[in-house]
Amino acid sequence: MKLLFLVRHAKSRWDDPSLDDHERPLNNRGLKNIPKMVHRLNSWQQGPQLIVTSSALRAAQTGYLFAEGLVSRPKLESNSTIYTESAFELMDIIRETTDVVDRLMLVGHNPAITVLAQMFGFKEDNIPTCGVVVFGFEVDCWQAIAEEQGTMFYYDYPKRARPESMKKDIGE
Repeated sequence: MKLLFLVRHAKSRWDDPSLDDHERPLNNRGLKNIPKMVHRLNSWQQGPQLIVTSSALRAAQTGYLFAEGLVSRPKLESNSTIYTESAFELMDIIRETTDVVDRLMLVGHNPAITVLAQMFGFKEDNIPTCGVVVFGFEVDCWQAIAEEQGTMFYYDYPKRARPESMKKDIGE
């Protein structure tokens, strides 16, 4: 089985219009949300072995902070192709992943991340910033994954309502 973790980068800053879109960093809320999401993901089964992130600063920061906090201690790679609006380009990256990796995380941007998730059966209109969706595929190689084939195992995002007992555990 292959597990695919899709993450939309955390909230970014928009206060400097002179910055190129590729160079926009995370804002304070984004920086605050990542540890919360990492903690939640750490309490769910196994984490990724490899994180491939967009080269855009906000996504690279998100990927780095996930990699630093996840107990699975994934390897982190940057790929400029993930800085795209095309879900099909993301699918190409997934299919090019070595089959030694069974648990892959992509950190990218909308609309591509949400559209890709929808191709696998995600029913929501939008993955919020710092949102995480995990799909499982009953295949042995990444080349074999196809649309409508994934089973969604996990979906979470920073503003999602949590049971009171869980809020105490993670300081919300």
